[in-house]
Amino acid sequence: MNQINFALVLHFHQPVGNFENIIDRACQFCYRPFFETLAKYPDIKANIHISGCLFDYLEKKHSDIISLIQKMVSEGRVEIVGGVYYESILTAIPGHDIKGQIDLMREKILQKFNFKIQGMWIPERVWSPELVNPIHDAGIDYIILDDIHLLRAGIARDDINNYFFTGTGTEKIAVFPSNKNLRYMIPFKLSDDILNYFRSESATKNNVLFTYGDDGEKFGEWPGTHKWVFEEKWLDNFFKMLEENKHWIRTIKLSDYLKDTNNGPKATVTIPQGSYEEMMDWSGGNWLNFLKKYPESEHMRKKMLYVSKKIKSIKEVQGKEDTRKAMISLYKGQCNCAYWHGVFGGLYLYHLRKAIYDNLIKADNELDVILHPNDKNWINIDEINLDSAGNKEIVMENKNFSIYFDPTDGGVIKEIDYKPLSLNLINTLSRKKEFYHKKIIDAKNEKQAGVHTIHEDNKIVENGVEDKLIYDKFPRYCLRNYLFTDNLSLKDAITSSIKELDNFSNKAYNASKAKQGITLSANAEILGTECTIHKKVEFSDSSTIVICYIIEKQKGAIPFQELNLAVEFNITAPYLNSDRYSYACYDKKIADVNSSGQIENCRSFGIKDSTEEFNFTLDFSQATTDILYFPVETVSQSERAYELHYQCSCILPKWKVDLSDKDRWELKINWKIN
Repeated sequence: MNQINFALVLHFHQPVGNFENIIDRACQFCYRPFFETLAKYPDIKANIHISGCLFDYLEKKHSDIISLIQKMVSEGRVEIVGGVYYESILTAIPGHDIKGQIDLMREKILQKFNFKIQGMWIPERVWSPELVNPIHDAGIDYIILDDIHLLRAGIARDDINNYFFTGTGTEKIAVFPSNKNLRYMIPFKLSDDILNYFRSESATKNNVLFTYGDDGEKFGEWPGTHKWVFEEKWLDNFFKMLEENKHWIRTIKLSDYLKDTNNGPKATVTIPQGSYEEMMDWSGGNWLNFLKKYPESEHMRKKMLYVSKKIKSIKEVQGKEDTRKAMISLYKGQCNCAYWHGVFGGLYLYHLRKAIYDNLIKADNELDVILHPNDKNWINIDEINLDSAGNKEIVMENKNFSIYFDPTDGGVIKEIDYKPLSLNLINTLSRKKEFYHKKIIDAKNEKQAGVHTIHEDNKIVENGVEDKLIYDKFPRYCLRNYLFTDNLSLKDAITSSIKELDNFSNKAYNASKAKQGITLSANAEILGTECTIHKKVEFSDSSTIVICYIIEKQKGAIPFQELNLAVEFNITAPYLNSDRYSYACYDKKIADVNSSGQIENCRSFGIKDSTEEFNFTLDFSQATTDILYFPVETVSQSERAYELHYQCSCILPKWKVDLSDKDRWELKINWKIN
C-alpha cells in the first residue's frame, strides 16, 4: 500500500455583527462537538483557522472551546493557521491593511496559543497574483487555495495532489490546493467511500499529498448536518478510519510538511485571479464584480477606503500613532460577508451591513478626536475619488454628521452618518433580479399544477415571496427627485415605475462648496422651458440638516403650473422595522413602518420611536399635496430558505410647482434626528 499524506484544514468563521443566538447555536451544534470529538483521537493531526471575529466571541462567551484547542496545540496535534484577522477579501482592501490584519492575528495566536503562525487562510479563496508580495512581506510561508486555482494555472489534474510555489525570486509562498472531490465527499459520503478514493488516487503514486480545506460549519451548522455528523457518528467513524489506517494515511500539519526536505514543491506557477467555482459563478468570474452589481456594496467599500486613507494619513503625514482603536474598528468594517451575496444572505442582511457601518463610523469618530481636538464647530468638505471609473463624490462632515453626495447620479445623498449613534441612516439595498428568482416562480407554478416537490434544492419558500419580485430602477438613496405631470400613485412608487420628465432623477449635477454645505445644480428643459434646479444642503445645528430646493425658469419663458416634484427619502432606523417604529404626521402616529399608505396636506412627517432613542422628522416650508410611504422588501436566498427582507422605509413627499406667475419656486426641508 502506497503512503499518502492527508492535510485536514478547517476554517471556522462568523461574520462581524452576526446575531449571538446564531453563533451560540453554531457553538452548541458544531464547534464544541467537533473539537470534543477531535480531542478523542490523539493520533490525528489537524490545521485549524478561526477568524478573529469568531475568536473574539469564543473568548468572551465560550472559552471552553478555546481551552480545548489550546490543549491540542500544546500537544503538537493542531496547527493554528493565520490570516487577516477580520476575514476581509484581500483584493478589496489596501495592502497596508492586509499586513496590519495579519500582524494582528499573529499577535493574538502567539498570545493565546504560544504558537507562531506560518500559514494563512485566504478568505473565500479570492486570489490575485499581486497578493504574493504583501503576503510574503507579512512573514507568511504558505496559503490554502482550491485545486481549480492550480488547474487554471495550467497544472495537470494528475499532478494536483501536491503543493506548489507561487511568486518570483526570493518572494515565493507555498500553495496547498484543496481537493474538490474531498470537499464534496467530506462530510457527506461514508468513510469507506473516502478511503476507497484515497486508495484509487494513490494506487500508482507514493507519498501523495491530499489537502482538504473547507468550512468547519459543514460539520454540524449547515442544515441537516448535525444529526449526520454527530448523532449518527459520521465524524467518529471518519476519525476511526484515519486512525485504523495510519500505517499508510499520515495526517499532517502543513508547516511540518514544508520543513521536511523530502517534500519539495511540484512546480512554481503564476496563479491567475479567481476563487472556487461556485464563487466564480455567483460573481461572474471576479469577486470585484459584486461591486458593480450592487452599488450599495461599492459605496460601502468606498467608505471603508476613505477611512483607511485617513488613518494612514494621520499615521504617516501627521506622525500621530494614537490610531489603534480606529484601526481595529476599520478592520472590523472590512469583514467580507456584508459586501457580497452567494448561497448565504450576506449583503441582503441588514444587521451585517449595519455592523460594517457601525465600525467604520466608530473609526471616523476616533479620527475626529485626533483631527479636531479643540474645535466643536468644525466642518470639512472633501472631494473623494475612490473608484477606477474616476467618479468623484463629495463628503461633508462635522462633529455629528457625515454626508456622502454623488453629483453624477441625480445629486443624491448615498449615506448620512449620525455619529452619536454610529448609524448610517441610508443603509439600504435596492431590489435586484437574482438568478434564483426564476426558481421561485417555477416553484409557484409547479405547486399550482399539483407538483409536490416545489424546489430542486429543497429550500423553504416563505409565504408571499413570489409577489415581492419587484425590481428598482435606481439604488435606494435620498434626495432623488422626480418631476412629473401625471398622477404618481402609490403603486407606481412601490413598483418603481414613475413616469417622469427629462430623466431628472439620475441627471448629473454640478457641485459647489458653500461655507456651511454644498449646492448641487442641473439644467434641463421642462415643459418646453429652460430651467435650473438647485439643491442646497447645509448643517444647521447638532441634530438638523437643512435642504433647500430651488427651481428657476428663464425670465420671460413660457409659464407653467402643472409641474409636480417628488423627493425620495429611503431611511433605515437602528432596528430596521421593529414594532417600536411608526410613521408620524405632526408627531401623531398614523401607521407602523411595515405599512404602505398615503397622507395628504402635511408639513411635518417622520418616523417616531416609542423608546425615544431615534426620532426622524422632515419639516416642510410648504404643505405637500400628499406623501407616499411604503416598506422596501427584497427577496434573497440563504442556505435554508428563500426569504423576504425589509431593507428600508421609503418616504416620497410631493408638491405642486407653480411657475405660472413667477420665475422661481422654493422649498425648505428641515431634516431632524433626535
